[in-house]
Amino acid sequence: MNKNTSLDKAQRILQQLRDNFLDELPERCDAIEEGILALAEDREGEHFQRLFREVHSLKGSAGTHGIVAISTICHQLEDGLTTAQATAPHAPERIDLYLRYLDLIHRCIEIARDKRGNYAEIDQALEDIRRHSSPHQLSGLIVENSPAMIALYQGALADQPVQLAVEQDGMVALNRLLHERFDLLIMGAETRTLNGIGVLYALRAANGINRHIEVILVSSSQRQNFAKALAPDVLVPRGPEMIPRLATAVSGIVRRARSGGRRP
Repeated sequence: MNKNTSLDKAQRILQQLRDNFLDELPERCDAIEEGILALAEDREGEHFQRLFREVHSLKGSAGTHGIVAISTICHQLEDGLTTAQATAPHAPERIDLYLRYLDLIHRCIEIARDKRGNYAEIDQALEDIRRHSSPHQLSGLIVENSPAMIALYQGALADQPVQLAVEQDGMVALNRLLHERFDLLIMGAETRTLNGIGVLYALRAANGINRHIEVILVSSSQRQNFAKALAPDVLVPRGPEMIPRLATAVSGIVRRARSGGRRP
């Protein structure tokens, strides 16, 4: 068997696996819908845990089969679920929001079966949902390996009008940054798979939707050598002044965003 024949066979197998995934998706969506609707009566958190596992599993499967749009939808749905679970009941308007994400997954199935596969409408719909659901909040991403540091960041920024998502893996974070719009990025220098500086360089070089995002890099070193075009906007050294400096930096980003003075 020559090399081209082996490659063709592998591609056919991958395509069949992808087709099987798409065939099974409506049933998986039905399970997610049942979980969403059950949240209204979820007193013990069992429905939430089951739903979160379903969404998390779908996110991974979609990524495996190269359907990034579905992974992105699942990311945002996970963020919405965890935020509501931690801060407020899953009110009817939140249930409606989750169902809107589910509608987008159904639309992705249609797009995925189209060989052209143009997901631009999904990106725009996700942006519309984010702006509509949190009209007075910015969207931020924390990329940090340490749970203790994550808790410090979240506590320091609890009073800021910023909805924070969290990733501990640099490659996962970079994938989100290439496909989801954020207003600010708070990043530790050491993260799993790809370190913070690697994420920053890749993000700036990618010329994507977040190329000009305002970046706060938290580092144990007070000095870092960066190429000018790739440097973070703010370097916050770890230490006694870390939390007030971080809060001040985020306050400045919020103030500029509200006055229309965000980086272009």
